[in-house]
Amino acid sequence: MNMQDKINQLESFIKTLPIIDHHCHNVIDKQPNIELPLAFVLSEGDSINNPLFLNQLKSTLIFKRSIKDIYKFYYGKDFIEEQEENGEIDENIIEHEINMKRNEIGTDNIMRGVFTRSNIEAIILDDSLKFSINSVELPLKSNSWHSQFTKVYKVIRLETLLEKSLIDAKTNGMSFFVWKTYVEKLFRDTIDNPIDDIKVIGLKSIVAYRCGLGVENPSIQKVLEEFEKVINEIQINNSNNNNNNNNINNSSGNIITTINQTNYRIENKTMINFFIHIAMGVSSTLSKPMPIQIHTGFGDSDLSLELSNPLLLKPLIESYPNVPIVLLHCSYPFFREAGFLSWVYPNVYVDIGLAIPFLSISGMKNSIQSMLELAPIDKIIYSSDSHYIPELFYLGSIWARNIIFKVLSKSLKNNEITLKESKEFAFKIFKTNCLNLYKI
Repeated sequence: MNMQDKINQLESFIKTLPIIDHHCHNVIDKQPNIELPLAFVLSEGDSINNPLFLNQLKSTLIFKRSIKDIYKFYYGKDFIEEQEENGEIDENIIEHEINMKRNEIGTDNIMRGVFTRSNIEAIILDDSLKFSINSVELPLKSNSWHSQFTKVYKVIRLETLLEKSLIDAKTNGMSFFVWKTYVEKLFRDTIDNPIDDIKVIGLKSIVAYRCGLGVENPSIQKVLEEFEKVINEIQINNSNNNNNNNNINNSSGNIITTINQTNYRIENKTMINFFIHIAMGVSSTLSKPMPIQIHTGFGDSDLSLELSNPLLLKPLIESYPNVPIVLLHCSYPFFREAGFLSWVYPNVYVDIGLAIPFLSISGMKNSIQSMLELAPIDKIIYSSDSHYIPELFYLGSIWARNIIFKVLSKSLKNNEITLKESKEFAFKIFKTNCLNLYKI
């Protein structure tokens, strides 16, 4: 078989692979008269009320590429070919026609089409990502709704659970040591007895957003002091009626009142770091330690990028050598650092979502190729980081397949790997690495 035949065979193989999306979020429950601009969805910028910024974002390469991809998904043809014959391409017309088709088909059928065409066998949801417009939170589709289209698992976001526990502590006047016992039990109960039928198979942290990746192990005295500060900061909304409250038993058999709705956002470094150590300590004692996904690299504007370098995680990685740590988003722009960490630590893995499909084609290819200068293929895991709209599942799938093909075919041409190995590598990235990591 000549090289071109091998390349063609590899491309065909990757295009049809079944995949597991190991990190994504819930789709918005579409509301009447609300259309999210694609330029907003395809960026991390807060442009929803800024027409100038929104228009600037339409000049990004991801927008130029993705709006054509989405149009082709719906209409089965290239809008660009039709319009170039008639002059300049009007992207407002493209977006209008996309929205018309979306409204005609409906979210359920869009999801069904996306998952069928993307050949997605399972997804792992982080269901703690919320979405608001002008301080009004929009509802998201439930986890069970997503399970109509594929097998669904989920991860528990640590910061969300910590916030809930602190609200409960404030509401019930807990002392620090009562809260400590309570939050440890709450963590275990949340894993063992999820509020829905979706199995919890991992943890998630956005510590990079709240206080940076330099996770410390604070003393109990320091945590006690910061606990008191945090409790004093929390404002309980007494207008919550009884329908918003639940009662649960703590480990001593006492009734704990819990408030389901709160706008409290924890940013206290000591408390967040302390709870991460609690969670990872519990995970490390399990017969099958739960992987923890950690946001690394780029994100939206409330992220300090210099504090999102995965190298800052070295002390945490070394403290829990049997707990798998997944560096999300290819750690872009720190992709080489991510590759290095996965090369020197057996418990470090790297996810490629958000970097694919949110970078330019050359950016996606360079990130993956550079990471693989060191990273073991067995440590690379596919995700889309899809959020808000179904089409991101599709864009993640088609561009991850495209980029992984480009990278592996180059290694094939360079005689670094054989055709058989290139197929095995692709299958690992898109499916088996995830199955092995999460024991599913």
